[in-house]
Amino acid sequence: MLLQNLVLFLAAGLSAALPSQNSIAVRDERTSLAERATHHGIATIYFQGGRPGSCRQTNPDSAMIVALSYILQKNESPGPYCGRKVRIRNTGSDDVNVKGKGNLIFATVADTCPSCDVDHLDLSLAAWNALTDNSPYSVAKIDWVFV
Repeated sequence: MLLQNLVLFLAAGLSAALPSQNSIAVRDERTSLAERATHHGIATIYFQGGRPGSCRQTNPDSAMIVALSYILQKNESPGPYCGRKVRIRNTGSDDVNVKGKGNLIFATVADTCPSCDVDHLDLSLAAWNALTDNSPYSVAKIDWVFV
């Protein structure tokens, strides 16, 4: 009898600790496709010029930040992704002067890029230099995800 009660007690505690199917479905509905997808795009460079970005913060060119597409930022200031982290991998470039293929960096969304499509990131000088081994300004192919 004691063993049976112990098994029932443990089973009840385990089921209470596991998320229900309903809570998983709600969480998945709240997570947009853009947040779960790996984006295959390009990276370019931009300079803050001492002005605050659309996320309403002023950052130096030495900050590891990116400007995200106006589409994802929903043309809002601040946009919904301000402060989110992204992981960016350099997948190469058509420009032979752009190095760093395989480099991986993390940066914070701090601005909006008005001319970028959904998969295009505009990088700060520090982020560009880390991603491309200090390559001249050009275009790098990237894969990136929200983290």
